[in-house]
Amino acid sequence: MSVFGHLFGHEKKQDSPALLPAIERAVAGVEPRLKLISGYPDSYRKPVAIALEYAHSLAAKVPGPVVVNRESYASDAFVHALFPAVDSVMEALCSSVALQDYQRDFPASDELYALMGMRRHEKTVVGMELSGQTIQRDVVQQAVFFNSHTIENPAPSEQQARDQVAWSFFDSLVVKVKKRVELRKQDKQSQLHDKDLLMARLRTANALTRTALEQELAKLLNSMQSTISSLELGNYIEDFEAVLLNPEQHLRLVQTPIILDSMGIRRENNDAGTAGAIIFNDLIGYDRRDWTVTMVHCNDIQGESFSARLEQAYRKLSI
Repeated sequence: MSVFGHLFGHEKKQDSPALLPAIERAVAGVEPRLKLISGYPDSYRKPVAIALEYAHSLAAKVPGPVVVNRESYASDAFVHALFPAVDSVMEALCSSVALQDYQRDFPASDELYALMGMRRHEKTVVGMELSGQTIQRDVVQQAVFFNSHTIENPAPSEQQARDQVAWSFFDSLVVKVKKRVELRKQDKQSQLHDKDLLMARLRTANALTRTALEQELAKLLNSMQSTISSLELGNYIEDFEAVLLNPEQHLRLVQTPIILDSMGIRRENNDAGTAGAIIFNDLIGYDRRDWTVTMVHCNDIQGESFSARLEQAYRKLSI
């Protein structure tokens, strides 16, 4: 069968070893009872396989890793743009709960790879600008800066970190499936509330208003029936397919080139287009706000200064 199946295209494609665990993970994240109905797990193979592959491909596209330390702040324009000052590099790392957990789990590790996300902001400032040989004062400028630095998915190697990031992306897509269901549950509760109000009004209605209220109630009951039907477990597969078959519509990376000077001031494109621009990658759809993301590499994390700062940050968070 394998020979002829291969020749004539009938050989069944073998599932990835990660597919069944991914299906279980996705279903458990939305509604564990789905495991008890017919069609499980076969109905979920295609959407979960597509979403899982997409999550891994997206994790592979996250730029980096870039070395993040005091030295790279001085030598790497990208790292320099991410932090307001050199001391902010260590502060961002030491305040990370994920990094503190990593240190406890891997006390002998001297380095790590992780996903770092930040919020990018722009604000109007007034500063000085050199025009030819003349310094112009009170020039309106756009300053670009980052805050809320967050370290996630730390691991001893880049591949391990990217694998963890891929699962985080996959879980984010599953959350969007669950939200579709939750919105319909909220609609059902709202409709039940509206029905109770209409029934109360009908009990005191007169001949002039009763007909209109009855029509409104009939329309509401019809809508409720549709909502209740959509909440039957057998219909949840439509939510999985709506999100997981089109993952790029719900989670994606968008590149934003920005020309910045050493003070973080946005400069206009010149004749060279975006030559000299720093490419920032924004993760769209991960949560309610967008993140600028990159993979980072932190080495020599067992140094005395780093360990002391990390311990100090942990004590502050524990208070």
